Amino acid sequence: MMNLDKSIKLMKILFIICLANSFSINASEIISRYGFEFSDDLPILDAPTGNPSGRQIPRIIGATTATQGYFEYLPQGYNTDNHKYPLILFIHGLGENGDGDSQLQDVLNNGIPQLINNNQWNEDLPFVVLSPQNSAGNCTRSSSIQSFITYAIENYHINPNRVYLTGLSCGAIGSWNYLGEYTNSQIAALVPIAGNGNSAFNNAGCNLGTVPIWAFHGDNDGTVGVGATITPINNLLACSNPAPIDTSMVIYPGVGHDSWTRTYDLSAGHDIYSWFLSKKNMDVITPATFEVGREIQVDIGASFGTSQIPWNNLTNISGALYNASDDLEVNTKVNIEINNAFIGANQNGIGANSFNIPETVTADNFWVGSFDGHDQALLESAELTLSGLETNATYSLELFASRTGNDGNRFRLTRYTIDGNFQDLEVSDNSSNSILFDNLNTNNDIITLQISVSPAGTGRFAYLGGFILTRIN
Repeated sequence: MMNLDKSIKLMKILFIICLANSFSINASEIISRYGFEFSDDLPILDAPTGNPSGRQIPRIIGATTATQGYFEYLPQGYNTDNHKYPLILFIHGLGENGDGDSQLQDVLNNGIPQLINNNQWNEDLPFVVLSPQNSAGNCTRSSSIQSFITYAIENYHINPNRVYLTGLSCGAIGSWNYLGEYTNSQIAALVPIAGNGNSAFNNAGCNLGTVPIWAFHGDNDGTVGVGATITPINNLLACSNPAPIDTSMVIYPGVGHDSWTRTYDLSAGHDIYSWFLSKKNMDVITPATFEVGREIQVDIGASFGTSQIPWNNLTNISGALYNASDDLEVNTKVNIEINNAFIGANQNGIGANSFNIPETVTADNFWVGSFDGHDQALLESAELTLSGLETNATYSLELFASRTGNDGNRFRLTRYTIDGNFQDLEVSDNSSNSILFDNLNTNNDIITLQISVSPAGTGRFAYLGGFILTRIN
């Protein structure tokens, strides 16, 4: 049963809505005591306790199914109702990288988790705040952010239309890059602070503006130059197809790299939290589990053409596919990433084939190798990861590749390796042979595939044109 204080708050809000409606005022225009516009999909919080730090809990790596250790903040009353809460995912800077366990406390050094830890957080804000620690070095990777958002939605009472992303410095760079790969598939708004959005714009172009962005930077930043915010924001503001939904920036005069403290504590006068709550993304893709008996079909390459749905198309030699669709056109949790890039693409494979697959799959190929000879080619390789799989499940992976000619009698013997086990395929003038890795058992959610020139041959190049992943059980 709802407690008395909560019942009174609810009655007050309903009274205000009814009163507003009697004067023909939209309920969304009503400002509640929380300081943001009232919306019926936002939870009504219990009374503040003055101790938000007591609700920020460390979750060390390995203690949950998340791939990162993280801090968890839950608003007052979270465990007493069935509401869906907005989520802020906070991405820390380079100095807070750590092992997710003994070094997890470093996440509290800056930004929102620091405010919560110091009891300076406004408890009337209805956000769940999750702050993962990057243990992989460099800036947090896009795939880590993507998988953590998926984890959060699956394990917390999160409104998937109200997921907000923010990061500072290296965390802002990671957040920008995430947006450049995922655009509006998961989040409703982004606040990057002292980051670099140039790569994100180069990757996604004007589609970056399908998510509201409010960027912050100091014009005296000697670590990440202010142009790293000004250039991508101005590029977005010049877009017309599509035009940005809500893109703006704040450049603090005379401020160095730490432009985040004044932004997160609102002392600079920019209420990013109310701005977050004014944004919803109703086009969020909610991925499903890759089911038993289904296939994920991937065409690798773009120069000859792309394959029709339900085939997924991976068109960048260092790119990725997220939430790949299965043969029933259901978006799954499976992601395909090229971690170690191919060298190039070609369209000189044999299109016609006996596999009953589109000709584009065998006509196009990504390749690795060396023009300098077989010995040098053995030093080259590419690597793909298939993640988002079910642990302790069984899969099969069929690989396709073809290239006309035999490279001056050197041929093109390609080696594919998974978990130390390898198979070779002669791809020269190949139209009927494939490689099948059957009964692949996943102890975690990842299959890693390496493509290289086979030491057993004399060729200089190795190829991959596509694959079909099937879940067996």
